[in-house]
Amino acid sequence: MSAALDIAIIGLAGVYPEAADARTFWRNICSKRDSISDADPEWVGPYFEAGTQADDRIYTTKGGFLRELAQVDPLEVGVMPSVAAGSDPDHLLALKVAREALADAGYAQRKFDSQRAGVVIARGTYGNRGIASMLSRGFFMDQMMDVVRQLRPDFSETQIRELQTDLKQQLPPYGGDMVGVLTPNVIASLIANRLDFMGPAYIVDAACASSLIAIDSAVQELVTGRGDLMLAGGTQAQTPPQLFIQFCQINALSRDRLRPFQKGAEGTLLGEGCGMLVLKRLADAERDGDRVYAVIKGIGTSSDGRAKGLLAPRLEGEVLAMRRAYDSSGIDPCTVDLIEAHGTGTSVGDKTEIESLQAIFGARGIGPQIALSAVKSMIGHCLPGTGAASMIKTAMALHHKLLPPMLCEEPDPALGIERTPFYINNQARPWVHGGSTPRR
Repeated sequence: MSAALDIAIIGLAGVYPEAADARTFWRNICSKRDSISDADPEWVGPYFEAGTQADDRIYTTKGGFLRELAQVDPLEVGVMPSVAAGSDPDHLLALKVAREALADAGYAQRKFDSQRAGVVIARGTYGNRGIASMLSRGFFMDQMMDVVRQLRPDFSETQIRELQTDLKQQLPPYGGDMVGVLTPNVIASLIANRLDFMGPAYIVDAACASSLIAIDSAVQELVTGRGDLMLAGGTQAQTPPQLFIQFCQINALSRDRLRPFQKGAEGTLLGEGCGMLVLKRLADAERDGDRVYAVIKGIGTSSDGRAKGLLAPRLEGEVLAMRRAYDSSGIDPCTVDLIEAHGTGTSVGDKTEIESLQAIFGARGIGPQIALSAVKSMIGHCLPGTGAASMIKTAMALHHKLLPPMLCEEPDPALGIERTPFYINNQARPWVHGGSTPRR
């Protein structure tokens, strides 16, 4: 990217565990608030068994949960309450946060060219209560009635139909007007509809990288001149215990807390959240008098190719992404002061990340110079929404000129961080800067 095509972040909004908005999220980070907690009993249900290795149980109930913060007033976002009751929870939460991001950018009332405004949303294909409701009406309910026929052969078909009707009445409402809010890829179209965006509107799913790929896609719309204003972000409104079961099967979850790069760290924890950013070309933002939180100078993407295992991180893949990012920006990595890490808290993930960073930044010189931080230590791994949380955190850090802390009491000596130019930033520090380059 040349300087003429730098991309400005002019608006942002989000909701994360114990943070109803982006400002509270930032304050929680600066105050080192650990928003990981135990799940509510109704969420846990019969699934928890300490130390379990069963393929249908979980060994931890810890996570970053939105709880009441995931509630949305449907009328406020232009959706009928009867439709909202059985909708996909990501739809309404993403719409609410998208509206807040546009307002933060100053465009809630201010005019913009709607034909050149688009939205790209990161969202996963994981199950949630909306999908469960649909399956319950057909597949699960039909299976249940078959079981009833076997257990109670004395029931007539009329009695079985009555039972089925009674059970359906306990489910959220369903009708033709709910097809849109129960279709995963309509989430972007719902936002475009309510905000009057007539540019591209679509979703992306790239696992942990989903939010950043959504931002990359939005940036390309701006760089190529196809759009003038883009909304990009990611959402994970509800993480059910069934998803925890999958991660427990590969022993990826911690039993207690999430501490990336810490001695004794035993795994990641899943979280929930939704974040959105409003993007414009920097030159256009400056011309229009927009507030600029931060500037995107370059982006690099890669995959791991043929690694040791499908879910194992590969050093070469991570290095390739960073090389492409710095090559596209023309920036010397040694002029960077802060790195927001992926920081999953898994031993293999953290080790590979530090090694890949060292491959780009080299060995330690006169002392530690580059701060490492990781938002997952406070809110968990929000899956497709996690990159948006990292971007909002980093944009706020640049805007407020503050190096944000992470939670890490004692760095893992096996990572050899003392041999790198990095240090774990476990305290909020003024971002003192006297160099010839901007804060990066």
